[in-house]
Amino acid sequence: MSVGANVLGEQDFASVSIELPVAKENVFVLLCEVEKLYRINPHLEIKFWKEEAKGKLYSDKIISADILNEMNGLRQQMNISVSDIQPGESFTIKYDNGLKQATFFSVEAIDQASSRLTVKEIYPAELSESERKARLNEVDNSLVPWGNAIHSFFMRRKKWAWFPFRAWIQDVFWLGMSPRHRRITRLLIWTTVLEFVVFMFVFVIYWLELGRGKF
Repeated sequence: MSVGANVLGEQDFASVSIELPVAKENVFVLLCEVEKLYRINPHLEIKFWKEEAKGKLYSDKIISADILNEMNGLRQQMNISVSDIQPGESFTIKYDNGLKQATFFSVEAIDQASSRLTVKEIYPAELSESERKARLNEVDNSLVPWGNAIHSFFMRRKKWAWFPFRAWIQDVFWLGMSPRHRRITRLLIWTTVLEFVVFMFVFVIYWLELGRGKF
């Protein structure tokens, strides 16, 4: 995964590129599911999301959302619009308020079985230095964790493709929870696994010692 930041024309941007072991067309299918795409971000808590024709992209599509960004503590109620759609290639998500103006998604094929997804977040470059400092807390620092989470999402999907309930568990149950609840659930799962391993270790020692007549 590569990360970039630069000034392009009249815009500041931060970008991340993720190489995925998934065909280009299959990656774009996920991009069309905008709500799922944003829920994958491990630092965005989606409190409200209203979208017509879920899973479909079309120009001027409007999404109403109430989102809390855990990285900067900023909660925003906004309208999100879809524009500049190049089917199978790219599209842009625009925001009607906040410092971040838009997020650009594009996917290109590396070969028949792998692709590169680029996510670019665009900010205005015409701000004065004093305004930049005053609004620094509005910068979204979750881009890199988001890129990592997207990569992990596709890797889990590929690894567990054989499991019959994989899609429901990952896409509905897991992503339906807030990031905080996901972290708590993950901690509980690993704690349970660790307790089971310790129990089995003690049980094996007890069994071996019982066989040697020490109990």
